[in-house]
Amino acid sequence: MRLKLLIELPDTPGQLVNILTPLSALGANISTIIHEHDSRTADGKIPVHLSIEGSRDILKRGIKLIRQEGIDIIEIDGVLQKEKQTLLFISNKQPQEIMDSVNKIDEINDVKIKSIDLNIGSDLEESVCKVIIETINNKQLEAIRQIQEIAENDELVLIKQI
Repeated sequence: MRLKLLIELPDTPGQLVNILTPLSALGANISTIIHEHDSRTADGKIPVHLSIEGSRDILKRGIKLIRQEGIDIIEIDGVLQKEKQTLLFISNKQPQEIMDSVNKIDEINDVKIKSIDLNIGSDLEESVCKVIIETINNKQLEAIRQIQEIAENDELVLIKQI
């Protein structure tokens, strides 16, 4: 069997070898590697396309191993495993109050905050906080519902899908 993966690795020396060596030790054959060093993600990671071959058991153990190493698997055979979404919060609240709301979002199960950019308006008028989140593919709608509830409770204007 052959499996095509899109993973994201930190941009530090040795990261690719650190994932390929254990896969090889499982008995997986690495048939293709495309390392997109010029296409960094918003959080500075490098997309890597891998094609690995092996038995069904070897491939399942390989995916488990990659996840145990904390490596983000974005796609498996073209099927998105995680989705990113950019949200904007607009408020005239103090920066710490806005960050308190962001911290509540960070506590939602199946939501990972990938980046935060807070622009404070002059005299605290209409500060804007851009938050990029990542959710497991089938959990996005529930996560957005919870985020919208946080925004309403904390009196923030939420702009979704930008």
